[in-house]
Amino acid sequence: MEYDNFLHYSRRLQMADALGDVYVNLSALKTAKSRFLFTRSLLIKHKMLTRTLNIQMDYDCPALSENFRQKGNDFFRAKKYVKAVDLYTRCLMGSEPTTECHALALGNRSAAHFHLGHFELCLKDARWAMVTNYPSKLAYKLYERAGNAECMLGLAQRAKDSFTECLKRLDEVDMSAENKRKFQETIEIAITKCDERLEDRKRTKKVPPIEELVGGSNETIPALSAFVELKMTEDMGRGVFATHDINPGDVVAIDEPYICGPISPHTEVCHYNGCLKLDVALFPCPKCFLVYYCNKDCMDKADKDGHYLECPIMDFIKSTPGIPRMNELVMKWFLKDYLKMGLKNYCSAVDNFYQSKIDPKTRGFDDNGQYKSDNFLTAYSLDGAEDKLSIDVLFFFNCIAVDLLHYLTLNGFQIPKCDIGTVGASFVHILTVLDMNCRKLNFCAPKIAFQKEIKFTLTIAMTLYPTICLFNHSCDPNVKRSGELSDRVRVMKATQPIPKGTQLFCSYGIIFQGHPKDSRQELLKNRFKFDCYCQPCIKDWSTSQYIPNRLSTLNILNPSMASTVQLECKKFLEFSKSVNPEDYHQHLKYLYSFIKLLYTNVKRPFELYEECLEMIGDAHIMSTNEIISICESPY
Repeated sequence: MEYDNFLHYSRRLQMADALGDVYVNLSALKTAKSRFLFTRSLLIKHKMLTRTLNIQMDYDCPALSENFRQKGNDFFRAKKYVKAVDLYTRCLMGSEPTTECHALALGNRSAAHFHLGHFELCLKDARWAMVTNYPSKLAYKLYERAGNAECMLGLAQRAKDSFTECLKRLDEVDMSAENKRKFQETIEIAITKCDERLEDRKRTKKVPPIEELVGGSNETIPALSAFVELKMTEDMGRGVFATHDINPGDVVAIDEPYICGPISPHTEVCHYNGCLKLDVALFPCPKCFLVYYCNKDCMDKADKDGHYLECPIMDFIKSTPGIPRMNELVMKWFLKDYLKMGLKNYCSAVDNFYQSKIDPKTRGFDDNGQYKSDNFLTAYSLDGAEDKLSIDVLFFFNCIAVDLLHYLTLNGFQIPKCDIGTVGASFVHILTVLDMNCRKLNFCAPKIAFQKEIKFTLTIAMTLYPTICLFNHSCDPNVKRSGELSDRVRVMKATQPIPKGTQLFCSYGIIFQGHPKDSRQELLKNRFKFDCYCQPCIKDWSTSQYIPNRLSTLNILNPSMASTVQLECKKFLEFSKSVNPEDYHQHLKYLYSFIKLLYTNVKRPFELYEECLEMIGDAHIMSTNEIISICESPY
């Protein structure tokens, strides 16, 4: 099953001989609120909810932990750094995280890692020590070491910041005036080298262009171009249509996520909803040590958005069945809007959403007729296909929601009894929205590339883009993501000509070149709960190995242009052999003109058209963050 520990709840009920007619009774309930309350009563009745948040951690006696640290110091002085790391680790495993001993062991281990050349590990330990109970009079050492590690990793700006902080900490240092002067001179020289490195980078760094929506911003949907509008169709429901001719390269959407977070605990991505920056050795939350931030500013902003309320229960959220990162986003979403709106207004908005008859075309628009990606109703109104879920999945989601809400209340969060059903039902709905539009539909999520050609990428975050979700799927998309792969803000550009009146499509990860029609239809039906009516599916276009690669009377639409098209195709073949993929962006004007020529004169599918289309898509994307290795060279 695609969800972790999917049978967790049903198996426990089955063992208690209580599963019985649960699915039948749940499916008979007509409202989301009644389904949640039914599930909650069931889990309470069978004592399936956590009774306490207290986690008893067994630590060795402080003296033993300190003994490990001191022995580690002996090995460190003897330059036996591997053994030193092992003993510092044993100290950390047996010491209370809030103690000075624990903080000192982190600092000691970071020093040992530095001497071993493990600069990322050194930096991680140093950052961790900075937010723990590390002695302030020694903190300058941490920042100096962090700066040196960042220099070795080629992180010039980060190194400069660390060195600058190191200088600020010198006031607390017990050091002779002469030694302090010499140390200060050394750090100032390091800062100067960082500045020189940054200046060199300015001259060579590949900077994404500042993008603007073609025709300006849409009056009612600000994240979309003014050259598009929403219209209803029989086959696909609501969709985005061109009101003007749109050319390849035109920016049609610039969207920001309503809610987002790292997709894996193993990716170095800032947890703050307004950042999502990919970085090295992030700062852990000093209380739960389970979420990470690129700097203290992001940490403080995340606290204002509600992390202080979820912090004591993060360990429980992460261990809840389902998709742990998705469960975290549910809590983050609720707390953000609870603090912004207040519980009364939050519940009122949720109740009104369920009670009002919503026009499918204007679903998600506010009272002023605006569809804004930072609006609660806009995000909440996204389709989660809740009514199409199998009853076992729906019950599973309700159980997860019961657990999440229970953790909150167990931690002292006050919810009036009359509002528990509303808040719980909102958790279930948010789960379905995230599952459909954030986890499964992740084609726009920030990524990093395994190689410069950007053929293989790794998704690093779960992101919900309310405006981009307006685009319907086609197995032959005419709109694709653009810009830096790892950016939180997502730019969408046209990759094909889009005549006035034509619908704009993106792909939900399935394209006609890679899958035959039957396979595509099955995948889309199972994953997204709809039948696809795009042109490749209606006309059953061939997959890549069977696509025509020569011009003939069968695929030339305009016979009078045959010789011109033939000539340009020969030129394109020469171009494709002579230009490297990383240089495609320098030839976008040519690629745009060639695809426009083929669009009006050649019947698809046609191999050179598809090849040109792929080149345009690759040229629109930048990737300056490479997986595993640090992109910036050390100095």
